[in-house]
Amino acid sequence: MTVTLQTLFQQHFDGFSQRHRCTRDMYRAAWAVRHCRTRELGGHVNSCPEGHYHQIAYNSCRHRSCPQCGWLPKELWLDGWRKRLLPCPHHHVIFTVPHELNDLWRFNKAVFADTLFAAASQTLTELLGDPKFLGGRIGILAALHTWNQRLQRHVHLHAIVTAGGLASDGQWHKPQKKCLLPRKVLMIKFRGKFKAMLRDTLRRGVLKLPPDFTCNDFERLLGKLTAVPWNVKVYNAYRNGVTVATYLARYIKGGPIGNSRLLSLQDGQVRFRYRLSERQGGDGKRQGKTRLPVETFIGRWLQHVPPRRFQTVRGYGLYSGNQHSQWEQAAKALGIVEAKQVEEARCWQDWCEAAGMSEACRCPKCGKQLISHHEFSAGRGPPLAALSSRPRKKQSIVAGGMIA
Repeated sequence: MTVTLQTLFQQHFDGFSQRHRCTRDMYRAAWAVRHCRTRELGGHVNSCPEGHYHQIAYNSCRHRSCPQCGWLPKELWLDGWRKRLLPCPHHHVIFTVPHELNDLWRFNKAVFADTLFAAASQTLTELLGDPKFLGGRIGILAALHTWNQRLQRHVHLHAIVTAGGLASDGQWHKPQKKCLLPRKVLMIKFRGKFKAMLRDTLRRGVLKLPPDFTCNDFERLLGKLTAVPWNVKVYNAYRNGVTVATYLARYIKGGPIGNSRLLSLQDGQVRFRYRLSERQGGDGKRQGKTRLPVETFIGRWLQHVPPRRFQTVRGYGLYSGNQHSQWEQAAKALGIVEAKQVEEARCWQDWCEAAGMSEACRCPKCGKQLISHHEFSAGRGPPLAALSSRPRKKQSIVAGGMIA
């Protein structure tokens, strides 16, 4: 029997929730995963315009942690940023928080992540704004990840940074050296900013300390972490930012693990694949297999559910979403003079066609594109008339159905 995240939660979440405390965000994520593409969410009918073929398509839950709903949002996000990323080389920078701070993250997910975003973005902006390194306004696209391949806590921030910046005179300045920034300088400044911001959140009463963890313990921990180097990586420049954005898109939606990595569920153990780290002899492609008790697996997955409405991807500088980004000036400095063209909205069939999945949106008999019609409400099945007649007109149902 094929194991999916949905079957795991359908069979075991009720027992898990009785024995473990779950937050409202966790309950919401579990409910969405359990009922995704079932009659509990309603749906519509996809039909051949000639009446040869009818298909019941239940709606997706659209939760960002659901692996069934991740594909289309990822494509939409990546398509938008393909047009937004400036045509210049980009660096990939990773800021990793020491694991000793994991308990603080667990009790303060939103505050902790806000601090991480602010410390990383300000560190890059201030250093690269210095003429000694670049002397220009840069573009930063940052994405938060909180897990490793085995679903353990591993809080880190991926950042795509332009290899160059817009100077005050309107000219585009390129980095003076091949390396974006000296790694040690970047690490020390980030470490100092992050610690100072954490102290400030505690002083303002925003940061909640874990049970049996005092303010003195907090200060001793930060002092201990001052004496050790933090893991900050700066990769060589890529020809463009789309390469790194494509990598990040895999983690934007769909949660920490996809169904393709799940292998089996036997004797209360979940067996799944994971990518081997460098310490384990991995090269970025080699994979190993491991197993976890089903309750441990569910608990690890739930701890990575982000707070509701929390923004896990943010743009800064030239990639910020406000009128002060100066993106158009930077584009002009890089030689982009074409006006932005407004494209027509694409329906789910168009995205499937572009991805080479035409069989999912075409009639198996005549090959014509399926038409979505006859939406039905949650908890009810499709009207029988919809399964025996031709659809009258095409409706645009983008995020619902079997593909969203």
